[in-house]
Amino acid sequence: MSSPDNALQAGIYSRLTGYSALTTALGGSKVYDFVPENATPPYVVIGDDTAIDWDTKSKYGWEFTITIHVWDFEKAGRKSVKTLLSHIFDALHQQEASITVSGFTLVQIRREFQTTFQDASEEGQNDRFYHGVARYRAVVTA
Repeated sequence: MSSPDNALQAGIYSRLTGYSALTTALGGSKVYDFVPENATPPYVVIGDDTAIDWDTKSKYGWEFTITIHVWDFEKAGRKSVKTLLSHIFDALHQQEASITVSGFTLVQIRREFQTTFQDASEEGQNDRFYHGVARYRAVVTA
């Protein structure tokens, strides 16, 4: 039995890029796992994740944490990243029926943490960013 890592990320990606309130706020489907060099804020990044197996005698199971980042220019203010995080919450938190994890069952997904802060840009650049981070916990079975 393979792990649902990629299927879970694909399901989250599909849900976020298909969630119109988020894509409208982003000005397009700007959800990445690797940010293209020419990407302009605001955008969302599906970041690091962890997986813990919790198999039983009769069932495979995993518990994942998924970190999602949002960035926008300082001039847009902290309100922008909070709005994006809110749209992500609406798209993902307890929305198991709306997220397809191909070949597996998404039992639960919920936000467990969120923070926002100011983040410096690349060295030598004048731009500063607001950065939002949210962590989601997902339980998946086979």
